[in-house]
Amino acid sequence: MKKVIIVGGGIIGQFSAYYLAKSGHEVTIVDDSPKMTPASEGNCALVTPSHIIPLNSFSAIFQGIKWLRKKDAPLKIKPQLDKRFMLWFLNFMRYSQSSHIDKATHARHALLQQSFKLYESFFQEESNQSEWKKGGLLYACRKEESMGQFAHEIDVHRKFNMNNSRMLSKDEILAREPLLKPDVVGGVIMEMDGWLNPAQLLQDLKKINEGNGVTYIQAKAASFSTKNSEIQSIKTDQGELEGDEFVLAAGALSPLLTRKLGIKIPVIPGKGYNLTTVNESFPLKQPLYMVERRVVATPWEKGFRIGSTMEFAGYNLDLTKSRLDALRRAASEYLEIELQDLEMKPWTGWRPMKDNGIPIIERSKIKNLTIATGHSMVGLSMAPATGFIVNEILSSPISDQ
Repeated sequence: MKKVIIVGGGIIGQFSAYYLAKSGHEVTIVDDSPKMTPASEGNCALVTPSHIIPLNSFSAIFQGIKWLRKKDAPLKIKPQLDKRFMLWFLNFMRYSQSSHIDKATHARHALLQQSFKLYESFFQEESNQSEWKKGGLLYACRKEESMGQFAHEIDVHRKFNMNNSRMLSKDEILAREPLLKPDVVGGVIMEMDGWLNPAQLLQDLKKINEGNGVTYIQAKAASFSTKNSEIQSIKTDQGELEGDEFVLAAGALSPLLTRKLGIKIPVIPGKGYNLTTVNESFPLKQPLYMVERRVVATPWEKGFRIGSTMEFAGYNLDLTKSRLDALRRAASEYLEIELQDLEMKPWTGWRPMKDNGIPIIERSKIKNLTIATGHSMVGLSMAPATGFIVNEILSSPISDQ
């Protein structure tokens, strides 16, 4: 049994603790939440094995450049002279070549499939209230050209024997979601996808982990003490903690800590927004992606969330009103619903964006440090498999790695 310190109490850190504790390790999670809410609590609540293709594409790059002056654009790249961002952006372009995309697609497919199976087992074995559902993700299009964008994605799904995605005619999508306005031209259904309540899942996991002996310490990780290429302890604003093994699962903040160890990882913050209410019902039958606006609406038993957007603006958590307003407008454009006067809680947070779309789940050059970050926009979807792999890494002798 090893004494394991996990830095980060988001969904990756929580599932890592879950599998490590079940294997008999003594686990402590260090996290400064609620001061810094994890990105996994503010995501769009989707578990998407369909998202096997990485974001890398030259079309995404060109679109981002076109939207530079558009304040409420779904993708916003703030002009900046940050060397780390510039290097990341150059690598993102390099990894937009077909050979790299193919490699990333295979890696993502394996992780996403394993995660979905582990979610199934988790929800069968553990008591929780996370509202797990498997009704699929619906995409609504208002332009014919948007429909054409999905042909390649569905073809890739077929190559991986994922046959639960298909195009929908206008009549078919309106029958599936009567709340849609009649000016939609059609859509797509990804029936392999599911959704849940991420905030509730994090609460459930914490309770389960505590029952399995996991200790939680509310503290901000500051630096590490090392000796002979190993970490001896982690220094926090609440004191110093010693351990045998350390797991860095701090999302977009991970690069700030690895730099102090002389380790550079190609992860930068990608800022997302959402608006959430817990007081109003939302009669959507399933999550809906509004394609042209790139906004997702996710319903729960009590409340709903509208979110998305991607903003590369460094470590900045300012809430931009124009981007929040764009979320409400998107819903009003696609749905027979008016949200302008509805009270909704705004949120923004950083997704850990990896340059090639493949997360980092591996031991570092520091012998007893395992890094688990860079899941971009699918951290919730990949979390169980990531935690499972972290447990396998730490349960093996270091000399074997």
